[in-house]
Amino acid sequence: MMKLFFKDHLIWFLLLFVLFLWMNLLFILDTGLQTVSVIYLNGTSLFIVVVVVSIYALWWRKQLKKQAFSSYHASSVMGLYEKEYERLRVELKQAENQLFTKFQEQADEQIRWIHEMKTPLTAQKLMIDALPPSPAKQQIDLEWHRLHFLLDQTLHTLRMESLEQDLILQEVSLRPLVIEEIKQLRSWFLEKELEINLDDFSTSIYSDAKWLRFILRQILSNAIKYSHVGQSIHIYSGTSQDGHTFLAVQDTGVGIEQHDLPRVFQRGFTGGYGRKQQAATGMGLYLAQNIARKLKIQLQVDSTVKQGTTVRLYFPHPNTFVDLQAI
Repeated sequence: MMKLFFKDHLIWFLLLFVLFLWMNLLFILDTGLQTVSVIYLNGTSLFIVVVVVSIYALWWRKQLKKQAFSSYHASSVMGLYEKEYERLRVELKQAENQLFTKFQEQADEQIRWIHEMKTPLTAQKLMIDALPPSPAKQQIDLEWHRLHFLLDQTLHTLRMESLEQDLILQEVSLRPLVIEEIKQLRSWFLEKELEINLDDFSTSIYSDAKWLRFILRQILSNAIKYSHVGQSIHIYSGTSQDGHTFLAVQDTGVGIEQHDLPRVFQRGFTGGYGRKQQAATGMGLYLAQNIARKLKIQLQVDSTVKQGTTVRLYFPHPNTFVDLQAI
């Protein structure tokens, strides 16, 4: 401790030593002073310096101990905070893992239930197809497709969180894919006597066919839902100015208010007309947008009230396929 004291105050001790030398040099040059007086003055000065330095050294050591204690106390408190933070972090992580596991178990149970429901639905479909043509058969078939659509939508919603692990990216021909979805929704088109105008295009893109079909299914179902009896739906493909391939679904239905357009992709948003229909859930475009983002597809909605709505799917450039494989 004292060694540290002398080390920290070395400059002051050197200054005192120089002053003593200077004072004694003056005493030697002054012949009027007696030797006894010089010894007395040196002894008194040295005594005063020793007393003052000793008192200061004691005070300095006390202050140093206070600082050490404060530093130790601060480090101890900080250590306690760090331990508590780490404990809470571990508990939070465990709770998060437990919650995720519970959610995953519930999702798996719901998926299993949906798959079990599909077995009797398949049997019912075979029975419906075996019935002779009649208005009753048409209505039963329509309700069957609605139930199948809702189950399919729920299934894809549950699987959406793990979509990245389910992707199979490949070259997809758009027109055959569109035709397959039109066939799936055939009873809905017939119910409203809608005319389908499908352009003759041979466009191919890179994507996941299953999830792309789901996106298209949501868009087509909305086009049907918000079209009046006897109207038409136009489906075509093209290339944007920046070279992106797009697929467009254009209806001539009720349209969307301009102030509602920014909200069409929000979960549960149905719009003014949608609230009048009990069948509207506000989930179709929300799910389509979430899946489209993961496939790097840009959805664009343009609409005019009482004139119709156009939904375009802008696909990524072919060289983006490498990035998609890295998802």
